[in-house]
Amino acid sequence: MTREPAPDRGAYVTDDATEQAVPHEPAWVGRVQAVLDEKTVRLVTPRGTEWTAHVDDLSEASAAQRAAYDAAVPHRAGVRA
Repeated sequence: MTREPAPDRGAYVTDDATEQAVPHEPAWVGRVQAVLDEKTVRLVTPRGTEWTAHVDDLSEASAAQRAAYDAAVPHRAGVRA
């Protein structure tokens, strides 16, 4: 899927290039951390792993994928100083 322009910062996307057939591994879901240029973005997982992806490999994450992403983000207890 070609996306023009690149998705906005904060968008939830799946990187179809990360999907594996054997052993089966679903595509990674990430949020756009930064738009590097019109063809490349920097994505981040809920645990902070970052990777660079080409916009042609991205598709919009489903509502279930977005909810799973948000549920996996570690939350800190207490007040931030």
